[in-house]
Amino acid sequence: MRARNRIRIAAAAGMATAAVAGLALAPAMPASAAPQDRGHDHQVVAGVPNGTIKHVIVIDLENESIGETFGPNSPAVYLNKTLLPQGEFLQGYYATGHVSLDNYISQVSGQAPNLVTNSDCSGATGGAFNDVAPGTLDPNQALYPGQVDGQGCVFPSSVQTIGNQLDAAYPWTIRTDWREYAEDMGNDPARDGGVADPSGGTDCAHPTQVNGAASDDTNSAEGPNATGSQVKSAVTDQYANRHNPFAYFHSVIDKTRLCGNDVVPLGTATTSASGTVSYAGHLADDLRHTWSTPRFAFITPNLCDDGHDSTCAGVNDAGTTAGGLAGADDWLKTWMPLIFSSPAYRDGSTLVMLTFDEGGITDSKAGGNEQPGPNNPNPGYSPLLNAPIAAFGGATYYQLLGVTGLTPNVNPPAGTMPGGGQIGAVLFNPRVITAGSVNTTGSYNHYSALRTFEDLLGIRRGGADGDGHLGFAATATDFGRDVFSARR
Repeated sequence: MRARNRIRIAAAAGMATAAVAGLALAPAMPASAAPQDRGHDHQVVAGVPNGTIKHVIVIDLENESIGETFGPNSPAVYLNKTLLPQGEFLQGYYATGHVSLDNYISQVSGQAPNLVTNSDCSGATGGAFNDVAPGTLDPNQALYPGQVDGQGCVFPSSVQTIGNQLDAAYPWTIRTDWREYAEDMGNDPARDGGVADPSGGTDCAHPTQVNGAASDDTNSAEGPNATGSQVKSAVTDQYANRHNPFAYFHSVIDKTRLCGNDVVPLGTATTSASGTVSYAGHLADDLRHTWSTPRFAFITPNLCDDGHDSTCAGVNDAGTTAGGLAGADDWLKTWMPLIFSSPAYRDGSTLVMLTFDEGGITDSKAGGNEQPGPNNPNPGYSPLLNAPIAAFGGATYYQLLGVTGLTPNVNPPAGTMPGGGQIGAVLFNPRVITAGSVNTTGSYNHYSALRTFEDLLGIRRGGADGDGHLGFAATATDFGRDVFSARR
């Protein structure tokens, strides 16, 4: 058992703030049966009995260090004063790379960053929506379990996601196994791609490749307040493909029917003058019943509501153009009550994790014993940020941020930038999580989370280790008793 050092959070979350301030900072059949265990002695996560957690919901916000998010001057008031007392603040939680896309990919597949995913598949770094090449399994599987070699963005069909794992483990409930809910996806179908969704937007949105490559028009928001090519007065579309991880796997997007069912728009929330919120769309419909709640849900707010854009091209859930943590806080205030009031959360069978993709660019610390993959010796290094930019007078973005010791266009020595920084996470569950607690002892990352979710959801076979763990989840550590400490 891990050592434990837990602190109760005061109702106003003051103790959590103090702790952080000192840091370097359609209906389907009921889905209740577990998959057949074919003989593997599969570890039970930290004493959580098999079948206790039947659903996992992951919410990803953008680009904030732990100190910015949870520190004393954080504009995320709802997060710190209302949500933290209901959950567990996991202080030692780290991103696995910079900038965004590589973290999303690691969260659902265990694949480590390559130099192009580290650059958000920017065309400036030889990316956009091109295939990983050569995309072959690395020969040194002892060192690089499940990792494929090459540079690029879209992984070959041999690379599985947790969605593929759930489809295989629960073939009789495939319509409720998993879903990606992407806000604004398909608001402008010509921009985002995909096929029309009956409730609005598009399903399975991604660029259409020709000979394994395509451009991507979603790198910045489109709307009346946007600039340049993204200005479009009649449409507000703040969807970003790079924040939708499942779009980067041929094992998902090549299965047209399944992808159309599983990668869907989030829906909408409308607040009345009296403050009552009404919801429409897939997430609200799915959470209405326990049997329709997916086993695994990944929620991607748009570029305004996830905190990415400091000033939004459109509006946030409070009806303003405020982005950053203030905009993200408004999104949480709007949508978290829907999740907490769902039957699958209230009966204790749903674990919710709220976290961020990466920390601040200047923070490249690693946690959870992260190791580099075969395609980038520095998971926290991004070529996109280390290329001279004409608009910056030939300086790199790293130079503007005061990062020293980097030669433009040159990857630094291995180990120089080992991770994506300390971001923190908040976990919610009324049965296995101690509400109002701070975990100061564990060290975890996106690979740890993936491994934990695979184990909690009963994935028993396949993966890089034969026991159901994809990529670097095979060598990561499950969330321990320091996390799942509530009495059961």
